[in-house]
Amino acid sequence: MYDIVGDGILWNPIARQLAGAAHRSLAENARTFALLNVALADAAIAVLETKYHYDTWRPETAVPAAATDGNDRTAPDAAFVPLISTPCFPGYPSGHAALSYAAREVLEHDFGPRGHALVVTHPQLPQIRLEYSTLEEMTSDIDDARVYGGIHFRFDQTAGAEQGRRVGAYVLRKFLRQGHECKHTRD
Repeated sequence: MYDIVGDGILWNPIARQLAGAAHRSLAENARTFALLNVALADAAIAVLETKYHYDTWRPETAVPAAATDGNDRTAPDAAFVPLISTPCFPGYPSGHAALSYAAREVLEHDFGPRGHALVVTHPQLPQIRLEYSTLEEMTSDIDDARVYGGIHFRFDQTAGAEQGRRVGAYVLRKFLRQGHECKHTRD
């Protein structure tokens, strides 16, 4: 249902670029990739449960039906069509934001937030190259693309980002800890 493969296709190459620039050991890289993919999977599970709990409409439905939302300050636009194909599940919170911010949390923990030379391309559009020096720039672009593309409201992105950060932080606290980090506590 949610495209975790698509997010893995985005974030695993970014992790490869970061790992290559950091010249870390195979064991360190294996740990980072494991944490990254656990965070992506856990964020996908969490966000889907949340989407169906809140069951909110997306702009494709909300904008044409704005006259029925009980808010006199919104006006319907029957001609509204999103630029991106709308997924067939509820909008809140944004899944792409949740997965991206979970990935960012893990990668910033291991590689720091700044000073990177990251390049994002897509196999179907190889002539387009996006270049970033921070992971924050990437997640900001992702947020904007989902809103300007018409498939999410800004509050969907904000909530997905917060959920993703929390999932990423949880994964870092609980999984694949170094031997000196392990404590026999429960929470």
